[in-house]
Amino acid sequence: MNQTKDQKRWKNRSYEDRVEKFYGWGVDNYGDYHGGYLNFGLWENGNKDYLLAAENLIATVGRKINLNEKSRLLDVACGLAAQDVYMAKQFGCEIDALDVTWKHVHLGRERVKRDNVQNKVRVHHGTATRLPFQDQTFTHVMGIEGPAHFDTREDFFHEAYRILKPGGKIGLSDYVLARKPRNALDRFFLALACKLWHAPKENRDTIPSYREKLARSGFRNIVIEPVGEKVIPGYYFENKRPETRRKIAKVRGWFPAYGGIIIDYVMYKVFKIGVIEYILVTAQKPA
Repeated sequence: MNQTKDQKRWKNRSYEDRVEKFYGWGVDNYGDYHGGYLNFGLWENGNKDYLLAAENLIATVGRKINLNEKSRLLDVACGLAAQDVYMAKQFGCEIDALDVTWKHVHLGRERVKRDNVQNKVRVHHGTATRLPFQDQTFTHVMGIEGPAHFDTREDFFHEAYRILKPGGKIGLSDYVLARKPRNALDRFFLALACKLWHAPKENRDTIPSYREKLARSGFRNIVIEPVGEKVIPGYYFENKRPETRRKIAKVRGWFPAYGGIIIDYVMYKVFKIGVIEYILVTAQKPA
C-alpha cells in the first residue's frame, strides 16, 4: 500500500493506534462490498437491502443539517469515503473527509478518483480530537458512528465547534446509554460491547449527558432523536445471514467475518436489553 508524507504515525498502543489496527484488519480487499459503506444503515419502510439502508442514513443526516451546493463539509470518521462520494453527488457540497485509519484513507482516495469527484472531495489521515484545520473553516460537520470511538467524544465536540463557521451545523449518528446499567448482566454486556468496539469509558453518555456535553462545547439548537429500532436490528440480521458471512470471509478473511458476528451479537443484545440506544443528532454554532 502506498505511503505518503501525510500519513500519520500514531504512538504505539495509543488510542488512535489501537483503533486503526481494529478497523484496518482485512480491509485491503473490501472494494465495492456493501457499496464501500461501513455504517449500520437506517432501515425504514420494510427495506431489507443494506445499500439502500446505508445511503438512507447518510441522506437523512445530510438533509437534517441542510447540506447543499454551497456547503463546505468536514466528514469525520469517513471510512472508505463511499458516503462522501454519495454526498458530493447528492448534495453538491465540497467535502474534506478525515479518518484515523490509513488504509481507509488510501482506499477512499482511490474511490474518489474512480468516481471522478476529486474536485469535490479530499480525504485526510488524522484524528478527530486534533483536527488539522483552521478555526471557522467549515459550514457543516458530520460524524457517522465515529464519535463513540473518539478519545474523547467531548474533545471532538470542542474541535468541531472550533472549526465551524458561526451559524454552522453539526450532524451525527451515534450510540448512547438508553439507561444506566441496573445489574451485573447489564454491566457485563455493556463493558464487553465497549471493549469490542474500542469505546472509551468517558463516552458512556446518556442522552441528557450527551446534550450537556454539546452545550458545554458551545452548541445550541440541539436535537437528539432515538432511532435504534430502525438501525441496530436491521444491521444485525443483515450481517447474521450465512451468505453475508461468506462474502465477508472472502473479502476480509475468516477472523473479521466470524469474529465480527460476535461483536454484532453483543451490540444487538445490549440494545435489546435496553442498555444502549442509537441516535441522530443535530446542533448549531451560534451565529
